[in-house]
Amino acid sequence: MKMSRRMLVLPVLLLGILTLIVLVKTRLTPERVGIVERARAVRVVPATELALVPRAVGYGSVQPGQVWEAVAEVSGKVVEVHESLDRGAILPAGAVLMRIDPVEYRLARDRSEAAVAVVLAKLRELDQRERNAMSSLGVEQNSLQLSERELERKRSLQESGTISKSEMETEEKRYLTQKNIVQGYQSTLELVPSERQALSADLASARSSLENARLDLDKTVLRTPFECRIAAVNVELSQYAKSGQVVVVADSIGISEIPAQVPIAAFRNLLDMKSSPLAAGRIDMDAVRQAVGLKAVVRLNVAGTPVEWQARFSRISDEIDPQTRTVGVYVVVDNPYLQAIPGGRPPLVKNMYCEVELRGQPRAARVIVPRSALREGRVHVAGPDDRLLSREVVVDYLQGNVASIASGLQAGERVIVSDVSPAIEGMMLSVEQDTALFERVVAEATGEAGLR
Repeated sequence: MKMSRRMLVLPVLLLGILTLIVLVKTRLTPERVGIVERARAVRVVPATELALVPRAVGYGSVQPGQVWEAVAEVSGKVVEVHESLDRGAILPAGAVLMRIDPVEYRLARDRSEAAVAVVLAKLRELDQRERNAMSSLGVEQNSLQLSERELERKRSLQESGTISKSEMETEEKRYLTQKNIVQGYQSTLELVPSERQALSADLASARSSLENARLDLDKTVLRTPFECRIAAVNVELSQYAKSGQVVVVADSIGISEIPAQVPIAAFRNLLDMKSSPLAAGRIDMDAVRQAVGLKAVVRLNVAGTPVEWQARFSRISDEIDPQTRTVGVYVVVDNPYLQAIPGGRPPLVKNMYCEVELRGQPRAARVIVPRSALREGRVHVAGPDDRLLSREVVVDYLQGNVASIASGLQAGERVIVSDVSPAIEGMMLSVEQDTALFERVVAEATGEAGLR
């Protein structure tokens, strides 16, 4: 039994050895394949030289250019109000907002007119007295001359003994009496200038009171100084208006002002002043505006559609926002209500939140690339043989999705905008032109597209 089992194992073992030998003899050797370089697919845009328009974007709320607070300058009961006087109403310039009861002020005017008439009558009376005194003075001076000649004649007669001493004394008394009458008229005429001066002062005072009374009467009527929109009404019909009380608040619709907050770095890129506005030794806002040379556009997103208004740069705020580190810039839109288009362009209403874009003077032409092409101070380009080259560049400044290159890159070079990782110098590339991105960068750099 043991021998037969051994005889069965031996053939199986021999079969396994034979099978192994056959497999080794018939095995296939691996095919050798040559190494082939693979090209990496990338998107490129050509570096182009453009005169970039520096821009900065800020945001702010619309405010009226003028706010008028109608203050009651006289007290009284409100007897009339404009039929449309209510919050939100638009009224033309010169419209009568309300009238305060004028009876008391009309009576004061009449009393002042009467006082002026009294003083004028006194002046006329003084003039007549002066003429009468001058006429009487002439007559009395002639009588004095006659009395003086008669006195001389009687004095001669007395010396010759023709008349008595008593007759001589009587004649002297008549002469002195006539002389006293002349002096009285002369004194009266000498007092006329001072009396006229006093009456003239009284007349000026009376006329001043009359003018004040007329002004008070005019102040009983409140009129709009310009075309405006009513913001608040504090007094109603038949209510009592106190002097100094703000009865109506109105906003001008001729000018809208937007104080926008702009990042300091972005605003600094806008300034390229050729000369200082302070060269003349004084601050002139017109000179500042001319030197800065900024243009402005106000945008509002209406149901997903941007609406624009052309604006003008007005001034810079007097302080920096300590929280956002932004500078306040004021821009002005003229006649925003006249520019309104029903269903298309709304009027610029107070507190409407808008985007303000400021544009400076175009800079000198520089090489422009997408901002996404910058990689830690370097730019990857596709060489003439479609191999990756790395350029170290100096960035002039960044604006939105655009980078202005001062040096390190030539116009016309193909800039890689794809994310190449790892980026190996000299690696083979499969280049594809990204025309859409190039057009967006050019439009943004020239100011034809919105700043992102």
